[in-house]
Amino acid sequence: MTRWKDATFIFISTNARHDEEGVEALWLDVMEALAARGATVRLLALSSSETLERASERGIPVDVYTLDAWNVIRSRSRLRKYLRRYGPVAAHSTGLEADLMLRWAARRIPGMAVVHTLSTSAQGTRRRRPIDALMRRFDELGMRRAAAVFVEDEDLLVEVRSAGVPPERVLLESTAASLRPAVVERHLRLYQDLMAR
Repeated sequence: MTRWKDATFIFISTNARHDEEGVEALWLDVMEALAARGATVRLLALSSSETLERASERGIPVDVYTLDAWNVIRSRSRLRKYLRRYGPVAAHSTGLEADLMLRWAARRIPGMAVVHTLSTSAQGTRRRRPIDALMRRFDELGMRRAAAVFVEDEDLLVEVRSAGVPPERVLLESTAASLRPAVVERHLRLYQDLMAR
């Protein structure tokens, strides 16, 4: 079993917004809790994301994520190299582009778990075109391989399960600040289980 001090966790977001009740705000608390246990954590986010600055203020190492809209193969290759460099126990993503790219890049990285958080809020990614339906279908098919999928509400839970993700891997969570300590602990338990694999 991997120990906390030997474990690395990567968080990837393609959301430009930072909502104080949102996924990235929760992640900052999760990352701090992981670091307090001795784990290495990194945040990979868009340069326009407010979360990069907030993570830096908390002492969390950050890197800018660049999606090459004209060459997704190059983007996948960059992400795969990044993941291999840090060798995380798990990479946790949010945002349609991050979810799709992570699963694609992670396919040839043995021993790394993929975790997603699906948000009910509108995410400021570039995918607001008719191709959305196709991308969502790829997302549904790929999610089945994720070690866990966190969702924010019951409707999303039903949708993810109906996409074929095994029920035991779909986890309902709240990003509300009042419930945050319990949700952070739930994340830590999941990561500890992934370290034991």
